[in-house]
Amino acid sequence: MDTATKEHEQNTEEESTSESKSYSSKRGDFQIWESPELTPPAVFEDIQDVDPATIAKTFEFSALAERFGHDEAQNKISDLVKASASGTSSTVLIWQNSPGGMSLVHVWFGPNFPLFRHSHPAYGDCLYYIISGELIMGERHLKAGAGMFVPNGHPYRFKAGPAGVELLEFRSGGGTKGAPGLKMEEKSLDALQNLIDEHHVQRPKWKQPENIGDTAFLQRELDFG
Repeated sequence: MDTATKEHEQNTEEESTSESKSYSSKRGDFQIWESPELTPPAVFEDIQDVDPATIAKTFEFSALAERFGHDEAQNKISDLVKASASGTSSTVLIWQNSPGGMSLVHVWFGPNFPLFRHSHPAYGDCLYYIISGELIMGERHLKAGAGMFVPNGHPYRFKAGPAGVELLEFRSGGGTKGAPGLKMEEKSLDALQNLIDEHHVQRPKWKQPENIGDTAFLQRELDFG
């Protein structure tokens, strides 16, 4: 290799490094992800013998424990998770562990799935975008293209429509340090039991789509026959 060629390659490498630095971010480097296989939901029968304390430890539920007793609240939350787990799944698309790192997660809820009232104080503001299906909040019926912004720590709940719903969950850091990742915001054990009963009724309808966005086909059948 002659001297001119070596100098050209060295200059090209320096320019590439300089360009990379000019587009650097504290969140991370340039990154691409490809369409993944969806993470399967839990199998109902496989989690019925899991210890309630193991399940409930992922929740902050001090308000319920103080009002109804720790063991009673813990067991009811465990029953809720066991009844509902086969009707939802989360598939991480990107997760940056750096300060202020972004995350993007695909979330699926089965037909008529009622989500409990909760919050995520540790994870920061959240932006939800509906890919397909329907999300019901009170009298609002939100379909593909709609979404919502949830400030950090803000309690929320919703119900999936009759075809289910697929969401993109976007966060970009900014959570409260030391706060719980998942806080139970339901006010009574009766409210949890109502959700449990509804989950048992709806479970036969729950079947995860094969690919991201496939809920749209079921929604179209319901909309147009």
